[in-house]
Amino acid sequence: MLKFDLYLRSVIVTAALAATSLPAVASCRVATAPEGWAASSMRWDGDCTGDAANGLGVLKEQDGATVKRMFFGRVVKGELALGVLDEPGQGFGAGEFRGGKLIGTEDRSLIIKSFEEAAKAATAAADRFERAGNKASAKFYRDKAKQLREQME
Repeated sequence: MLKFDLYLRSVIVTAALAATSLPAVASCRVATAPEGWAASSMRWDGDCTGDAANGLGVLKEQDGATVKRMFFGRVVKGELALGVLDEPGQGFGAGEFRGGKLIGTEDRSLIIKSFEEAAKAATAAADRFERAGNKASAKFYRDKAKQLREQME
């Protein structure tokens, strides 16, 4: 009886932990890492369809708890589509993506659209963190959305 009781408790604890995990982090993935990123260090925070990132969100490359660089924008069926790479010390790279690579463009309207999508993705992340009660992260993403919008001026 004692073994069954311990087993039952472990099942209940495991189920409780699974119910409180964030599905966007736990089950969503981006299929192709941005060029130069370590795929094993990526974390998606955004919309999902099944186990694939799909929609607006933020992709982070992390080294432990430190965020090295970020992508803000739209992912379609696990592939980066449109948005902005934010690489500290290098600034922003905006536009369309194919196979994880930023496609260079001089098309100002496409660059503006990329920053608009990125700002929407940052705002959506801020909203998710706000709902979860994480005010510091919500503020970070609201500030990032503002910074992204200001690039269009």
